[in-house]
Amino acid sequence: METDNKQLRAERERLNAKLRPQALLFDLDGVIANVENSYRRCTLETVRSFGVKLERSDLEQRLLAGNANNDWIMSQQILSENGIEIAFDDLYERFQSFYLGTGGIPGLRESETLLVDRSVLEELADRLPLAVVTGRPRDEAHWFLERCSIARLFAATVCLEDGPNKPDPTPVRLALERLGVERAWMIGDTPDDIRAASAAGVLPLGILAPGADVNRTPSALEDAGAVAILTNVSSLLQLLP
Repeated sequence: METDNKQLRAERERLNAKLRPQALLFDLDGVIANVENSYRRCTLETVRSFGVKLERSDLEQRLLAGNANNDWIMSQQILSENGIEIAFDDLYERFQSFYLGTGGIPGLRESETLLVDRSVLEELADRLPLAVVTGRPRDEAHWFLERCSIARLFAATVCLEDGPNKPDPTPVRLALERLGVERAWMIGDTPDDIRAASAAGVLPLGILAPGADVNRTPSALEDAGAVAILTNVSSLLQLLP
């Protein structure tokens, strides 16, 4: 009986250690940055500009289906599925003209805002090291973080140039390596985020982004492996041990 009790205590300590994070990892878009009128709208406008009618609900379906972490590739795939073959460079130029702006017209990225109060991120950073794991190009990720005066709060940033797209776990593992930790929680708004975190041995937490289908997204995140669905990042302050 004593042996059984010791084994149970050891297992409880092991589980507690796994659940107790050494760091917090965040997807950027839809978690920290509101991209409903930037990246999401850019995808819609790009596809429509090449002659394919795409609604926001159609885009949400793509995001929930997975393998949709790169907006340029996703846009090209949507066009191809509708019988329109566009060279990647041409599509990239069109997409970026919407996002960055052209001819003196501001880009849609100017609409991006923080989804979480800076004070919440500051409190979290005081408790644990933070990292961003995003499919954005590095310059676009840093542009947003600097614009919102939160770059200093993140000890590591893993971007498009650093490896394969989520749901591949490589970006998540790289964040752990750069932070020098083994255990972490990751907060993401898409099944790709959740699967990447889970495959990297990180505790995956889902969150609902602006524009998400509140009837379908929670179950899609749970099916991908999310252990909980947050309503906002500030919930972490109560969840952390």
